[in-house]
Amino acid sequence: RGRSENKIAAALSIIMYKLLLVLASAQALKRPQRALSVRGGELGLNADTAIQVGTGLMGVAGAYTVIDPAGNLDKYGVSKPDASAVNMMAWAGGWQVALAAIYAADAEKAVGLSGYVAAANIVALEPVREVMGCPKASQYAWIAICTALGYKTLSGDVSPWALIAVYGMNGLQQHFMQDKTLEMYGCKKQSALGKSMMGVAGNSMLMSAVYLGALTQGKSQAEAFGISWAVGAALAAKFCITEADDLKVPKAGPGVWAVISAGIAYACLK
Repeated sequence: RGRSENKIAAALSIIMYKLLLVLASAQALKRPQRALSVRGGELGLNADTAIQVGTGLMGVAGAYTVIDPAGNLDKYGVSKPDASAVNMMAWAGGWQVALAAIYAADAEKAVGLSGYVAAANIVALEPVREVMGCPKASQYAWIAICTALGYKTLSGDVSPWALIAVYGMNGLQQHFMQDKTLEMYGCKKQSALGKSMMGVAGNSMLMSAVYLGALTQGKSQAEAFGISWAVGAALAAKFCITEADDLKVPKAGPGVWAVISAGIAYACLK
């Protein structure tokens, strides 16, 4: 019975991610093709195209990673990943889909909507958390916190910086302090590669925080998007320099991500 319930939960999770990806793609395609105002003047189609391409790329990459985490690792040259790495790769993919949904949201409502996105993502990632051995209490708490903050932010009763802080602090913890974070939440210990994939989830959270923070500071969507992807490029390059060799992960895959990310950032900020 337990295995059957897990399969049902996993199937529902995949369906949720497919729906989220479709909604994010539809919202991105609805964005009008107009010049985007930035400090340096007017950015035309290049910036808008970069936003659509970046949003779609993040969403598709994340959805594929959730659906086939082992296959995704294999494409990066990791042919025999351990169970921890596969599970945490799915965790990372989930937060990539969440990031795409935030990018696709109306820029004026993105911070508030990010609370609902986070809550929905935590629900969808229940099968992953189950394998991680995380107690359900923290899961329910974060669902409630993110939902409440989303509602209160959209109503104007809470500062947008509260949700930005949630994404930022969790991103810092998952990227730089995996062992302490797992211990704090009472989760099982993870393999070295598994913790690194947890760090990839942290990347998406940090990119979300930077994007939302830039919008809140009055930056245009193009500027905010570019700054967010610049952070992504730096984090991908950091993986190549500081982690890839020790984990025996070929640098080509993350290196390509770093180059693409830098290109998207440049298109939005030039």
